[in-house]
Amino acid sequence: MRKRTFLATLAAATLTAATGLGLGGGAQAGPVYDGQSVILIVPNSPSGMMTQYARTIAPFLAKHLGASDVRVENHQGAGSLKGTNLLWHSEADGMTIAFTNIPTLIMAQLAESPGVQFDAVKFTYLGRVVDDPRVVVVGKEAGFKDVEGLKALGRPFIYPSQGTDEDFYSMAVLADALGAPIKVVTGFEGNADTALAVIKGEADVHMTSWSSSRGPVESGDMAPMLIVSSSRIAEAPDVPTAIEVVTDPAKKAGIAAIAQILDMSRGFFGPPGMDAAATAEMRAAIEAALKDPELLALAEKSNMPINYAPGTEQQATVATLTETSASLTPILKAALESIK
Repeated sequence: MRKRTFLATLAAATLTAATGLGLGGGAQAGPVYDGQSVILIVPNSPSGMMTQYARTIAPFLAKHLGASDVRVENHQGAGSLKGTNLLWHSEADGMTIAFTNIPTLIMAQLAESPGVQFDAVKFTYLGRVVDDPRVVVVGKEAGFKDVEGLKALGRPFIYPSQGTDEDFYSMAVLADALGAPIKVVTGFEGNADTALAVIKGEADVHMTSWSSSRGPVESGDMAPMLIVSSSRIAEAPDVPTAIEVVTDPAKKAGIAAIAQILDMSRGFFGPPGMDAAATAEMRAAIEAALKDPELLALAEKSNMPINYAPGTEQQATVATLTETSASLTPILKAALESIK
């Protein structure tokens, strides 16, 4: 009788674990994250779109991990390098991960930035949230609306920068490809500050994600000039890509490389050599969270598009792009030197 009772109890416990009944409706808990607290580093502004994404996704990630919580921590500074370096030196047990624009990691490394303490290829990539296209916008008082107008200014165009992030590096490559001299003005605290500088006419152009620029564009405060992506976007079909407007074949290749890097956009990543079991559980939970109907409905309501891609795909793409984009290093290094 005792043996039968034990076997029945064991079967019930196994069924509960398999169906995830102990998770309040969430996905199956794995042995690594069950009941644990996970730190999610966001090396960007607390008020920006990156943090908005992270805070929106965090409870759903906790749900599908079976974790007690996923705690978002902002470690802003040095164009997101401060928080990224912090992750690089974190324990590889999977209890600390990060979320940011992956292109920043690649470009900072290609530029041989002295602030880089990591090898972007060796991070553990866990899943892309969205390939949010980058767009170059101008203010309504700019006096020009296209590339020809920018090149006809008769002076270096003024670009406001919040640091050496992917937008800073991409704009440097774009200016070089267009043959348009650029003056970078630093010291801005975040995307909202750089956008305001353009709206007020204190700067000429601004580069940001399409989701971040949609509001000012729809209100008429800004107008899109270029899409820095591999293809045009459905929401602004008449706006050309940077690849289309660059005519020099050699320069066009550089812009195409930048576009491919930028297409990686926002994603989760972990420390190098992250525990294999933790990596598998985290990748599965990120996929489940980003396909959760409740999160998708919330994201749509908040104008935060989600377009999931697996971490294994990210891992391979970062390795490839880091190798094939080495020709950009001189331009990126020169951009870095220009603001010292």
